[in-house]
Amino acid sequence: MSWKLLTMHPWEDPLAFTTRFAQLPDFTLLYSGRKERFGGNFSFLFLEPVEQCRGNRWSELPPLQNKDSLPQWIGYLGYGMRGGIERYTRGTPSFIDLPDFWLVRYARMFRFDHGTRKIEEFINERPEAKSRRPVDSAPSAKENSIRNLRSNLTRTEYEANVSATLEKIRGGDFYQANITRKFFGEFTTAPDSWSIFCRLCELSPAPYSAFIKHDATAIVSSSPECFLSVDEQGAIISRPIKGSAPRSADAKEDKKLQDDLLASEKNSAENLMIVDLMRNDLSRVSVAGSVKVSEQSALYSYATIHHLVSTVTAQKVPKISAYEVVRAAFPPGSMTGAPKIAAVEWCTAREKLERGIYSGAIGWFGGNDTCDFSVVIRTLIIDGNHFEFQVGGGIVADSTPEDEWRETLTKARGIAGALGIKESQLAAL
Repeated sequence: MSWKLLTMHPWEDPLAFTTRFAQLPDFTLLYSGRKERFGGNFSFLFLEPVEQCRGNRWSELPPLQNKDSLPQWIGYLGYGMRGGIERYTRGTPSFIDLPDFWLVRYARMFRFDHGTRKIEEFINERPEAKSRRPVDSAPSAKENSIRNLRSNLTRTEYEANVSATLEKIRGGDFYQANITRKFFGEFTTAPDSWSIFCRLCELSPAPYSAFIKHDATAIVSSSPECFLSVDEQGAIISRPIKGSAPRSADAKEDKKLQDDLLASEKNSAENLMIVDLMRNDLSRVSVAGSVKVSEQSALYSYATIHHLVSTVTAQKVPKISAYEVVRAAFPPGSMTGAPKIAAVEWCTAREKLERGIYSGAIGWFGGNDTCDFSVVIRTLIIDGNHFEFQVGGGIVADSTPEDEWRETLTKARGIAGALGIKESQLAAL
């Protein structure tokens, strides 16, 4: 596969541009809704699927053609792909049970350059896509009421999990474990998933937002976290997030929350552990001595939450493929804990349900062993009239069960707001 530049278009916001295609049954938008020092430069819209590849094992991933470094296969790698290098136990299937990976090759691509404000339209030199008629109409907003809102873990159960995790940490089983909980429910009828995505982008803008639609299935993401990118020179970047604090509408209080987060030994230790884990993972596929930490526990503020973010860089071994790089670091360390194997096994046993897509990665693989993936957090999964989303946090020695429970509510604010769910409703589950 090779992309050919077809034409240029006048600048238009990617959300507004994509709205004209929103009723197509299959398309993907990777949307940089927030500019940052290390991200937010490009958005991509992919139309007219040529080929889909779904499966559960790394050996089933499609071959890459090293003709150019533009995206070739676009989609997600779910948390179930964690069996890439090590063998892990699997839990009960998620409420929405999708393939562990789902990648698509498209015939048309629009690349939005947010810096130069240019829109480039590309076509596949060998387009094979079959045209599909758009859906006739979208459900109205009033039809999107929610029923049967539930969680796999009540507050009591989640706090008990945190307490049990603290005992394991004190016993030396691991240093950190990322315990999560899932919210799920139903719409009264299949919703307008595109409208929900636009609402989420308004409430919680992020540099790695994504909207993936395959008929009745939609993935709605506003992730702030870069999992892994590899450019055509083999330069690797990962930006793990660990350490969080809620935002406040009061400027003075918000500044105090920022200062307290930066001064927090607990949050700094949480971040440092995951940075060390990522350094270790990348050392397997990188030139000796090239793994560096260029930014440690820097403060980044988003609409509903403050985060501590670090930046790890490396240089890929020339003969190593992009698949091997991603596999070496998968699943993202910020979503597991450390040491990774022990933490993953513990979390699987405590969470009851498989995480599904959550804690995996969304993005693309390109030619010349390039790739760009975000971590699947702040992400809503819709399948027909069912939905689910998941939140969690890294538990370390000085975590407290109540604070960790409250952090799950903070992290759920963006998606809950887009769905019209009040925080008090989540707190009552």
